[in-house]
Amino acid sequence: MSELPQSSGKPTNGSTSRYFDDLDLVTNGGKIFSPVELPTGHVAPNRLFKTAVYEHFNPYGGGPPHSGHYALYRRWAKDGYGIILTGNTMVAKDHLTLGRDLVIPEEITDDILPPWKRLADVMHNVDEVTGEDPPSEDGFGRPLALIQLSHAGRQSLNVSHMKTHGWFSRWLHRNMHPVPIEMTKQDIENAIAQFVRGAELAARSGFDGVQIHGAHGYLVSTFMMLKSNIRTDEYSAETDPLRFLREICFAIRANKNIPEKFLLGVKINSGDYARDGTRAGSERPLAHVREIGSWGIIDFIEVSGGDYEDPEFVDSAASFKSPRQVIFEDFAEKSMKVLAEFNKPGQRPPPLVVLTGGLTTLPRMASVLANDHAHLLGVGRLSITHPEAPRQLNASIERRARGEPDDAFMHEPHQLEEDGLGMPPPSYLSWRGLERVVCYWLTLLWKIIPAEMPRIMCASGNVNWHNVMLRRIAFGGDVDYTIGTIGATVRFYLPGVPYAPEDPKSSKGSSWFPLFVALVGVAIGVALGGRFA
Repeated sequence: MSELPQSSGKPTNGSTSRYFDDLDLVTNGGKIFSPVELPTGHVAPNRLFKTAVYEHFNPYGGGPPHSGHYALYRRWAKDGYGIILTGNTMVAKDHLTLGRDLVIPEEITDDILPPWKRLADVMHNVDEVTGEDPPSEDGFGRPLALIQLSHAGRQSLNVSHMKTHGWFSRWLHRNMHPVPIEMTKQDIENAIAQFVRGAELAARSGFDGVQIHGAHGYLVSTFMMLKSNIRTDEYSAETDPLRFLREICFAIRANKNIPEKFLLGVKINSGDYARDGTRAGSERPLAHVREIGSWGIIDFIEVSGGDYEDPEFVDSAASFKSPRQVIFEDFAEKSMKVLAEFNKPGQRPPPLVVLTGGLTTLPRMASVLANDHAHLLGVGRLSITHPEAPRQLNASIERRARGEPDDAFMHEPHQLEEDGLGMPPPSYLSWRGLERVVCYWLTLLWKIIPAEMPRIMCASGNVNWHNVMLRRIAFGGDVDYTIGTIGATVRFYLPGVPYAPEDPKSSKGSSWFPLFVALVGVAIGVALGGRFA
């Protein structure tokens, strides 16, 4: 892969200073590639945890894995991640996110297992011809393969609500979701059964485990939070906020078709608590961690932050080390101490802590492990901009050990241009150059039209850009910074499916001209729609 641009210099935010202490990057950085044992006895070959990134690969309506997923996860498996987690896989086909999700089928039969089994083999880096594990001389070993199970709940899209209002912005972001309806006891039982079915599918397909998505405003997290759960029964957030999650986890462990040593993890969201009216650093979120640890059945807890109902969660203007990242990093550190209470002789080891967010430099990763802030390093967007990061990091540490100078992963990653246009192309006498010119003039047009671009499109531009790059790297392409967030957003919402079963190379798309027409049409349509609706 070609060298990607990086910003030079150190972060200016004072909260990041501790990451640039005089660390021994050979010793502490070397911990990244030390194996780690989970409570089930599974051993991850290193501490790099490829967290969930939304693939947006399926046709609308969702479905099983296909060649696009295989190409993408094959690349990550070969590049040395210790644990690989799928993007959010929806357990309910009538509660999707953006409609192009991986979806657990309503019934598990032998006929539906092959694509899931193949994905598990790909993520394990198993040779597709011989069926053998990766060679030992590879240096990284067999990754652990996990499925993230999600239920979108109130985050499910509801396009029917987008009617005749002229000002989109926050209104559109709020109203793209349905009005929440209180679940009946039968609804709750059905949802629990859906999570169990997802875990059973994973087990029967050869995955090592699953993660329950209890963050970002999805169904599980709404039961945990006071702002979204106003029930007064046994599922009340006031009296038993983890009851729904607890029942899911224990139901999975009770299923006879799921092995006892099947990995079971939970993703929680420190940002939810702040928006829930809970003071940062208070006992309430840590009490939740303590309770999860007390169950004695959970293997890892991923600490994240943010809420898709708030556009600021996906805002591309976030700083390199935002206050939100500081909060959930401190939360991860405190979680380590809380969970250590359950590390007693003769008992099942407590869950490991995965820290996700902003781990983009070698000093930062080394500092987290050196200071025992987490057991595993969650890597999300870096796995897209630098899919070969594990090999590159390992090579950098080895060069340093030999006394050779090396500057890899020492600075902030390249920050996307705030104007949404991307980096200037090598030549304006190209389709990419024409795209940039059109986008530029459209941004001028939007300034004089009395309407705002929908905030969901602007705020999610960074996410859309990473998703478009994810499609490129799936088939061996390079990350392209000449594509800006405006162009990426149009590409993201185009109806084409980024794969072709017979010829993966053709999955990069058809001719550029239809994309250009779509860019102009969508941009003008959105701008004028906001003005005249």
